Amino acid sequence: MVAGVVAIGIPGALITVLLSVSNIILNNFIGIYGSDAVAAYGIAYKVDMVPIMLSVGLSQGVAPLVGYYFGAGSREKMSRIMRTATVYGILLGAVFTLAFCLFGTQLAGVFLHDESLIQQAGSFIAVLGLSAPMLGIINMVTSYFQALGAALKSLVITVMRNAVLFIPAVALLNRVWKLNGVIAAQPVVETILAFVCIAMYIRDHAAGISLTASEAKA
Repeated sequence: MVAGVVAIGIPGALITVLLSVSNIILNNFIGIYGSDAVAAYGIAYKVDMVPIMLSVGLSQGVAPLVGYYFGAGSREKMSRIMRTATVYGILLGAVFTLAFCLFGTQLAGVFLHDESLIQQAGSFIAVLGLSAPMLGIINMVTSYFQALGAALKSLVITVMRNAVLFIPAVALLNRVWKLNGVIAAQPVVETILAFVCIAMYIRDHAAGISLTASEAKA
């Protein structure tokens, strides 16, 4: 039992560790463009944490329901909960995307007074906000695999998100679009990973349906 709990908890712990590592690397790249860029990103990142934390809260709140119906063998109810929660997560993210694109500068102005920094932070907020709808997919699928006890699949998503995809994306986009490319790395990676998560979920769901059908025949 202890081994099972630890195995499922490792992806959650790695999220914190890898997030710190990816942020260190990201800040090092942003630091190339001066302290103002670092300050502007710091504000943008704090604002962007609002939809991130709300998405994480939604996915963690739904996870016990997913685990309950999985344990009860109610695949249809489990799938309905996943669909509903994911749609809510996407819509929640879309609201923040719209708000950040329209009011990013005003939000930056709450924390900053220098006009050039406000403009730069506002543009960063708008770019980072583009990934908010994707969080509704990524976090839900991650929690889904954690709820099912599929620790390895959850771990794969975590490592891909914060290391395998993110770090190369930052380096590559920095070469192509400089500072704008570095900031754009997050929405680019989140978009790619969202499609990967959808494919993983569909594959797992199809396998689960096949297994249920086989058990019914038996």
